[in-house]
Amino acid sequence: MVQNKFSPPDSGITPSAASRFNLRQVENILYEHSGVDEVTVLCIADDESEKKNIVAFIVPREPGMTEEGIFKYLEQSGQLEIEQLPGEVRFVPRIPKSPSGKVLKMKLLEGCVRRD
Repeated sequence: MVQNKFSPPDSGITPSAASRFNLRQVENILYEHSGVDEVTVLCIADDESEKKNIVAFIVPREPGMTEEGIFKYLEQSGQLEIEQLPGEVRFVPRIPKSPSGKVLKMKLLEGCVRRD
C-alpha cells in the first residue's frame, strides 16, 4: 500500500474532505486519465485506527499502472487540495454493480484483498 505522501499516516481525514462532492470530484479527475477504465472512490474506516480514509478503486485500461503514477496525476491536475487526495489507491479487475448500475460497495470491499 502506498500512503499519500501529503498526509501523515496517523492523521484523520476531516469530515469535509470525505464529502460526497469531494469523492465525486476525485472520480471525475481520475476518469480523465487515459489509463483508467473505471473508478469509484469511497471513504472507508481503517480497521486498526478506526479513522476514515479516502480510497480510489481503479480498473486499469492497460497493465503497468502504478499507485505512484496515479498520485502524481492527481497532484498535477491542480484541481484538488492536498487534504482531498486519496490516502490509498487499489487496482481491481472490476467494480461490482447492481442491475441499475449502482456500485455494490460491500461486494467491492469483500473482494478486494488489502495489499500492505
